[in-house]
Amino acid sequence: MKMNKKAVSPVIAVMLLVAVAVAAVGAYFIWYKSFQASSQKNVEEQTGTIGSKLRITNITNDNVTFYITVKNSTGYNLIPDTDSNYDVDESAHTSEVQVTIKNSTGASVTGATPILVGSTTSGANTAKFTSGASGIDNDEEGQIEVVIEQDNMNPGETYTIIITAAGTTTTEKYTAI
Repeated sequence: MKMNKKAVSPVIAVMLLVAVAVAAVGAYFIWYKSFQASSQKNVEEQTGTIGSKLRITNITNDNVTFYITVKNSTGYNLIPDTDSNYDVDESAHTSEVQVTIKNSTGASVTGATPILVGSTTSGANTAKFTSGASGIDNDEEGQIEVVIEQDNMNPGETYTIIITAAGTTTTEKYTAI
């Protein structure tokens, strides 16, 4: 049996063309995924959330209160303030939580000193856990309500939210709605 050389070469050419196209598409997807991962890592580095053990996962607001959802992976249980001090108890593996919120000019809207969550020194709780009075356990997510000292928030203004617990500080920018 004799093969026609003219019939074989177009088949090989089409097969090579398909192989090159598949390789190009595969290379594009590999590049795209690495670009996505690199971009996400860059954003996390800029906001300080990369590898953070204390992360703000969600923020909402009404006219006078911020509702901040925090993921706690500090190794400590985050508890309400009990003595108006900022404490980390190594033996009990607990830590109080400190919150500061600043407006776009850098002025604090939560008072001159950072708020200790659960503190009653001002006569009323201006920051409290909404997931229960017990706080946020390690490897859990919970919400903190923070009432601002000013009359109202300004919709569209960008606020900086700073939370410190168990020796870890996390910062997030948030534009009020």
